[in-house]
Amino acid sequence: MNKYFLWAVAIAALCSACETDNEVFATQTNNPTNTLQQAKGVKANNYQMYQSILNSFVYDKQHTYQENLLRFEQHVNRQILNYVPQETYKYEKLNNEQLLVLEQADVDFIEQLVYTRETKQAIYAILSNSFNSETIGLITNENERHLIETLFVLHSNGNGDDDKLNGNRNIAFAYGAQYSLTQAVLYAGAVELSAK
Repeated sequence: MNKYFLWAVAIAALCSACETDNEVFATQTNNPTNTLQQAKGVKANNYQMYQSILNSFVYDKQHTYQENLLRFEQHVNRQILNYVPQETYKYEKLNNEQLLVLEQADVDFIEQLVYTRETKQAIYAILSNSFNSETIGLITNENERHLIETLFVLHSNGNGDDDKLNGNRNIAFAYGAQYSLTQAVLYAGAVELSAK
């Protein structure tokens, strides 16, 4: 009898400790980020994936920045397997010349990106802190809408880091996202690591 009771308690504890994404996003706060996450909660996971990969990388100050970039590239390519189907995975590299351009880019670089006019306007608005999440409906391309949702969360939850990086992390993420999610994580993460 005690054995069954202990099993029941263990199962009940396990079930009550679990939260679903809906419960997490359904909590009401005054944080403007939650509005967009609630609108498309599942796609805010690109931000969570980015943060998870970046936070699990240990920057070794005994190595040079270039050595850490190589280690970061390898780390991202290992970690991305947790988020993408293995059959679609391919190892992706950082282009150091492009990274240098992204580290020095300003908002004018957005015009070079291959996105619709509405998406480019939304990127400008995010970087200037004037983005209205209600305008997300104007972006009809689903991939671009997911990009804007991710950039908004990245910028809003950046704890001021993106201001320190002059918006370059978001620009780098948008640049990489033109090609793949892996490229977005690689370039945005590399820009963020450059500030360490």
